Formats: sequence, C-alpha cells, structure tokens
Amino acid sequence: MAITITQSPESFASLHDDLWHVVTSNNTTQSNFKYVFDIYVASNLVARLKVFPDPTEDCGAVNVSNIVRNYWASYFKPPTTQTAFSYEGNDIYVDYEIKFGEEYNGTTYLNLTTGTYKAYNFVQPQFRDWSTSYLGAFVNKWITNRDKTNLKVGLTDRLFVPYLVGTPPQTIALKLSVDGGGTLTGSGVACDSITMLDLSPVGINTYFGTNHITASTKQYTIQIGSGDILTIKIDCTKYSPETLHFLNSLGGYESMRFSLVNRREITAERRTYTRTNWELGSDVMNRYNTYKVLYPGQETFSVEQTIVHRLTTDFLTQTDHAWMKELIMSPEVYLEKSGYFYPVSIGTNNWSEKIRNADKMFNLTLDVNFGDKLNSQYR
Repeated sequence: MAITITQSPESFASLHDDLWHVVTSNNTTQSNFKYVFDIYVASNLVARLKVFPDPTEDCGAVNVSNIVRNYWASYFKPPTTQTAFSYEGNDIYVDYEIKFGEEYNGTTYLNLTTGTYKAYNFVQPQFRDWSTSYLGAFVNKWITNRDKTNLKVGLTDRLFVPYLVGTPPQTIALKLSVDGGGTLTGSGVACDSITMLDLSPVGINTYFGTNHITASTKQYTIQIGSGDILTIKIDCTKYSPETLHFLNSLGGYESMRFSLVNRREITAERRTYTRTNWELGSDVMNRYNTYKVLYPGQETFSVEQTIVHRLTTDFLTQTDHAWMKELIMSPEVYLEKSGYFYPVSIGTNNWSEKIRNADKMFNLTLDVNFGDKLNSQYR
C-alpha cells in the first residue's frame, strides 16, 4: 500500500479559492478501490470523503474549500483600553490536516500518508502572477492596499492597521518619528501570524509610555524593522467625523476616517389599524372625550425607523480611492461610537475607478445601514 501526494494548494492559499488535493496509489486495480480523505480541523475529524479513481489518470482528487472555510471565524476583538498591539493571533488562517487512505476488497486502510496545510482568509485579485503566492508578498509587511503616505486620524480615534508575520512567533518593535524628529524604538512584543495594531495617538502613547503625540503634533511615522513607513497625519475637521473598521481583502482589519459632512437619513414604516372615531358614553355617541381630545379614525400602533448614515471621506488619493473598493465589498464592517463597535452593512453597492489625471480631485460618499431597526413607542 503506497499513497503519494502529487498536488497540494499553494503556499498562503486562499480559503475562497479551490483547495485541490490530489493523490495516487499503486492499488487502484484492486476490487472496488476508493481513495479516502479524512479532513481534520483542530484535531477533530470533520469530514471523510471517499473518491473513485479518475478513469483516465487513476488519481484521486478532492476540493476541500467548502469544508475548511466553515471553520474560519472573525477575530475582530479590540481591547477596551487603547494600546498599539490590540490583537495578535493566528486567526487569519484555518489550520487543517488531511490523512490520506484507501479502501478496496471491503477493507478501509486509513492514515497511510498525512499532510498539514493552512488556508488564509483573503481574496485573490482578478489579475495576479499565478506562479507565486499573492499573499506571500505581504509577509513581514503591513497587509493593506491603502496609501501608506497619507493615513489620517483624530487625536482620540482608533486607527487599526494589520501586519502579517511569516514565521511566528516573531518579536516586533515599533519605530516612531514625530514631526520629522528623531526615531524612537519601543519594546518588542512577541506576535503570532496576524497582528492588529492600533496606530492612533492614544495607542502609540500607551505603547511608548509617554505622550509623544500631542495636540500640537502635525504628523508622525511608524515603521517595523526596515519595512514600509506609514505616515499618519492628525486630521482636524470642523465637522463630526465617523470611523469605520472593516475586514480588508487581504484578511486584516483596518480603519477609515470619514471627516467631511456626515448626515443621517431616517425612513419610517408605520403600522396602523382603523377604528370608529365615535365612542359610546353616558348613553350617547361622543366624538371626543372629556379632555376634548377627538377619537381617531386610524390608530398607529408601530413605527419602525430605518436609519442610514451617509458618510463622506476627505479628498482621496488615487490609491486610497482604489482601496475604498475593499470597504464597499467587505462582509464585516463596524461603526465606532463612544467606544462601542456597531455591526453595519454598506448600502453603497457600486464603485467606479478614479484616475487622478482625468478626474482631478475626488472623494467618496457611502451609505451605512444598521441591521436593527429602531422602534418608536408601541401603543
């Protein structure tokens, strides 16, 4: 009995692609032969698949993506106290194991060969170099497609930016420069595969233990090792800004500040019933009561309010406008209010590319919907 693995998914494979596993055996001529694929997640057997050999190739092939992706879960767990290292773990991927076996002549032979794999929660771009792993290019880097020279934040906002570690655990230290001054290096923190960093003024000051970023600061930079430098600008606005946090297409959580005019729109849905506008009392029909309040012919017993927040960004670079496509298409978005994170959905379903030379200056307006409707007083 010999099972040989001939194909496995690429390094940094996506949960949302096909995850093909192909094996061969020297026993395919045996009676009623089948390949057996036992799929394990967190050491638990979650599926057993039996596959007849391909009639031409004699190999066994299964696509396990529909099974494995069911075991990914959100890891958006921001701490109540703002700090630079807000979350670190391995939740960007699902670890799974396949024990390959075979069955013939009425006997099943399990676990003849074993393989362990990781499938990451990111979306492949439409066009890419298929000879390499797309996410692999982001190892030990910020996993974001935003403009790294133009991040904006308020003094009390949170600003999440994710970082991908290739071989955990890895010790990470942040380098800070304020308004072009000297570089400060903070203490190292041991991190797993994915780290959600809060690079806001509060998060950075907490990490360094000193208020390096103050109300007089114009901008500051953050760097890890010799990697890309993030330039973060303090955003002052006369309007009431809003911040959305969302799962980007690379599998990390990050933040976007909407600092121009933000408005609410409310739509009411009323439920009513009809009644007589007369009532019997003291042996007569009355049109109104003793307080001279008329009896209505129609009663409203429920009013449901649908609230839409219409948010507007500041003027965007071409890079940031392209990055905003990821927010519109994100399945997981939160609106932060007074330290609470409210799950919302994006009501804007269309995105159109902007080109600086042709479109000059541009921003973006999004509709943000709440899942729960607000009820007025019941009657």
